[in-house]
Amino acid sequence: MSSYERAAAQAVIGQKLDGQFQKLLSEYERPIQQKLFDLKRKCAEAEKISPDLAEREAVPFRQSDDLEYLYTCAEQDLSDKVQTHRFTKKSLQAAQLQHGYVGSANDKSVVNSVLILLVMVFAEALLNAAFFSNAHMVAGPAAALLTSFLISMTNVAASACAGFFIGRYLNYGSNALGSSDAHFRKKRSKAKYQFYSFIALMVFFHVTVGLVRAQETIESVSHSPLAYLQMLQTPEAIFLILMGGCMSVISYHKGIHSFDCPYPEIGRLQRAEAAAKDNVHDALDYYQEEITVYFEDAEKEIESPVKSQKKTVEQYNQAVSSCLDARRQLEQSVRGAETRCRGELAELITTYRCIAGEEQEVPIETLHQMVSFEKYLDVDIPAFRSLPEMASHKSELLLEKNRAVNRLTSIFQTATSPAGGKS
Repeated sequence: MSSYERAAAQAVIGQKLDGQFQKLLSEYERPIQQKLFDLKRKCAEAEKISPDLAEREAVPFRQSDDLEYLYTCAEQDLSDKVQTHRFTKKSLQAAQLQHGYVGSANDKSVVNSVLILLVMVFAEALLNAAFFSNAHMVAGPAAALLTSFLISMTNVAASACAGFFIGRYLNYGSNALGSSDAHFRKKRSKAKYQFYSFIALMVFFHVTVGLVRAQETIESVSHSPLAYLQMLQTPEAIFLILMGGCMSVISYHKGIHSFDCPYPEIGRLQRAEAAAKDNVHDALDYYQEEITVYFEDAEKEIESPVKSQKKTVEQYNQAVSSCLDARRQLEQSVRGAETRCRGELAELITTYRCIAGEEQEVPIETLHQMVSFEKYLDVDIPAFRSLPEMASHKSELLLEKNRAVNRLTSIFQTATSPAGGKS
């Protein structure tokens, strides 16, 4: 073959080889382009979510300074209640000085005192029932218990009431600065007559109970010297009288000391002072509760937008993960296509060179330059976003709540200071 023919053959082979090369590239580029299109579509979907994330609803935040109205109300309310407490305390001290009373406030539980009296009632009722049933003066144990319970209840209740309404006035004003004033003497004299009347009534009551046991009848009891002599000869009747008398004395003492201050006038002022003191602490507890409720509501307000943000971020991150998966699939497709395409291209070039009488091998660098789909990998993938956390918002709320409580504590300390909040 002449040089002219060889040149002509190479020209023809070059044209055919170029056409085959372009066809080969197109076959491998089409699936890569489809996967690139799918990747860009997923990136676009992720970008659609991203503006919502950037323009997400602002989380509402409450500060301690927003409670100025509460601080103002607390300052005025606590100041008024503290002044009321001071006034009642001074009134109590003045009354104690006037009446010459130095006893402490009554701190005994009324409930415990009532329970003790009930125990006494049932204890006396059981003892009386045993004696009445033993004498066969009632129909049965139930009737004996009912009768004894009524006697015991009458004894304890009457004695406790006498101690509360009479016994506390026996020494009324005896230690006062003007103990001989008509006001004090009149009440002491009235209480003394009432006390003597009560003693006479209770003696009659217990003697009657003794006669009931001695005469073994509850329908008609005879009061006469002979009946009294017969009663004194009945040990069980004497025991009932002594037991009832002991219960009366204990109940009378309980009535004086267990339900209120033994000194009536001071007891009323002690209750007023205690109520005024409780009002101060109740007011402080109320405003503390208001602060707690305020910041609990703030925490609830935070939860909804934070959950909404978290849902948006999760959706966005899922879209980004989908983009990364598509990016990995695209890269695998590109690398596989490059390898297969370079192999076919090397085989194609070798075939045509053999036809043209050239047997040298195709350099690998040349194949890498001729076949490269790297441009399809130049795609920007959206970045992941971190999930919003409640902890940071809650810590800020807790700090603001502590500031509000400290502010309220400062107001309370100012109100209760000796100067009364005044410089």
